[in-house]
This record gives sequence, structure tokens and C-alpha cells, in this order.
Amino acid sequence: MRTTLDLPDELLKRSKIEAVERGITLRELVSTALAKEVGPGPSAAARRRIHFPIFSSRQPGSLELSNADIARAEDEEDRRRDAAPG
Repeated sequence: MRTTLDLPDELLKRSKIEAVERGITLRELVSTALAKEVGPGPSAAARRRIHFPIFSSRQPGSLELSNADIARAEDEEDRRRDAAPG
């Protein structure tokens, strides 16, 4: 993907020199530096789609849930997921 960065002249100059000394392109140097700074991408588990429980109500805006209600729904969902094959 292409993007444009506005870098200080001195930083760009030092970066180009560093890339030449390492025998790599400026693009490789910047990509490596950014990867080190922001860390690895999300794991497969982190990218997995998350489903939230759905609660019904008699009319919009009338649903009142306690933390215990939500915890109970999460526990039920965990049990269903753990029991599902695959």
C-alpha cells in the first residue's frame, strides 16, 4: 500500500544512509521499524468474530439488565460454545 509521510529532513537523510549501510531499501527499513514499534499483527484468535448475546424486551428502551444477567448470558454462551464440535 502506498502512503505519503512528511518526515524531518535530517531523519530522512539518516534513514537513507542507514538503509544503504544495511544493504536494504528505505521501504524495508521503514517497514521493519514500524513493525517493531507497533508490534505483531493480531493473532488468529484476536481476529475471530465475537458474538454478543441478544436480549429481547417488550418495547425499545425498556430492557433493564443487571451485571448478573449479563454474566449468566455469557456463561450460557461459553457452555454452548464449549459443547459445540469443531
